[in-house]
Amino acid sequence: MKNSLFSLSFLLPLLCGIQPLWIEQNVSRPPVHRETKLLPDDTTGASFFDDFSAGLLAHWLGHTTSFIPADNRLQLNPGAVAPAFIAIPSARLRNTAWEAGIQVDDVLTANNFIRLYLASTASSLNEPLQGYHLQIDGTDGTHIYRLWRQNGNTRTAIFQSKAIANRGNKFRARIRVTHSIDGQWQILADEYGNGTFNALYSEEGVASVTDATYPYGGYAGFFVNFSPTRAQDYRLDYLLIKPLDPPIDTIQSNGIQPGDILINEVLSNPKPAGVDFIEIYNHSNKTINLQHIEIASVNSSGTPGSRRKISEAPLAFYPNEYKVLTTNPHIIKQHYPHSNPNAFIETPMLPNFNNAQGGVVLYSGKTTIDSLFYTPALQSPFISNHQGISLERQYFSRPTNDPDNFRSAASLVGGATPGYQNSQQPVQEYTASIFLTSKTFSPDNDGFEDELEINYQFPDQGFMATVNIYNDKGVLVKRLQRNQSLANKGTITWDGLSDANQPLPVGIYIAVIETYNAHGARKVYRKSFVLAARL
Repeated sequence: MKNSLFSLSFLLPLLCGIQPLWIEQNVSRPPVHRETKLLPDDTTGASFFDDFSAGLLAHWLGHTTSFIPADNRLQLNPGAVAPAFIAIPSARLRNTAWEAGIQVDDVLTANNFIRLYLASTASSLNEPLQGYHLQIDGTDGTHIYRLWRQNGNTRTAIFQSKAIANRGNKFRARIRVTHSIDGQWQILADEYGNGTFNALYSEEGVASVTDATYPYGGYAGFFVNFSPTRAQDYRLDYLLIKPLDPPIDTIQSNGIQPGDILINEVLSNPKPAGVDFIEIYNHSNKTINLQHIEIASVNSSGTPGSRRKISEAPLAFYPNEYKVLTTNPHIIKQHYPHSNPNAFIETPMLPNFNNAQGGVVLYSGKTTIDSLFYTPALQSPFISNHQGISLERQYFSRPTNDPDNFRSAASLVGGATPGYQNSQQPVQEYTASIFLTSKTFSPDNDGFEDELEINYQFPDQGFMATVNIYNDKGVLVKRLQRNQSLANKGTITWDGLSDANQPLPVGIYIAVIETYNAHGARKVYRKSFVLAARL
């Protein structure tokens, strides 16, 4: 009891802000140690920069209530729920450098990691999307940088660094990721305040990787996964996005040559209540101002109509970028849900295009940049109703009006690919092949092998397919695809549900894939696999 009274008599004056006379007034106390804020070396020419010194500004989207400002940086709210993310609009992908300052007060693990999203088609970074991100996680006293390509819920690691030994129980780094104009990726890091960015190498001694699967971005941001007790371990110091090579990004108003912009896809016979679209592709190393480009339709006899400006205001068109011209982007996105939403240009004065036979011309001043004349003969003979089926370019290297250069888009992808790579691509030097990504899958929504992936590739375009799933007793349980036109390379997925939309039991199943084309080629593939867990 005496001890309790003594403690109370000691604490009460302190709680009231009064120091007892017997406590020395000038006793020095060690300051609370805080790591200094990380900052970039140079922000000149940045397309985006935020060091959070003004807090979390309105341009950030996502879980904005999960992040709070502290010490001129961001940290997670103690009550935040994992995972937490924030994103900003950013269309940059090629010829871009992303840089971020990140600090973590404990070791990174398989469940405590951070991602830097470089390019995403969705602002919700925890939903299915297409794009690229860098994930930093760790195990056994080390941490690893992995560059991932994401397609929906499926992720593919395209680069993995050597394991780097932790320095104590903290992670502190400035991170830089670059993506060149020709699709080459590189990861650099300045860890623990060394002051110099060093390239990271894989176990094979490689410091870069080329991947140009996706030509566009949409959003960039941070994604943090954490244990409940570790929410406040993470601190975000800054995000910087800028051109990797600024001269390449200079908008060109003059000097546009034929072939710099190519007509890449045409939808002239839309679905009921639909609208036309024209997709163009920047095949040059220039950033072109589309304000100086005009478009005209061509009638069935080959005569061009009146020219219309693509844009009334300056509009940058980057190398290797796709743009979709239409009077109503909303309708196109409804009819083709996989469209790239950032590729659309609403063009109220877009010319009308004949459904079956006609054309389109692109002009820069008095120069014709590209032109296409289309006829019904370009469409697939297997498709009886061509409404809503676009014509896609096969080769950038061949003349636009080469008889074999435009074909029907694959019905398996919805009949059109507005704003992204065409379903019909140039023929590659390989033989026909059907293979499974994995011979087991477990549709339990844990993010790992949740779907069966049937991959295919053909030495030519124009193949059709029927895909059926049978159980080990030979009973047909799922008619997955029936007489669908295929791209020359792609993936068909199955979620483990029957024709009645019911989960199927664990067991061995067989996918029977029948392929054929207009030249009489026909082949049947049988691929067995295991459904490893119930839904």
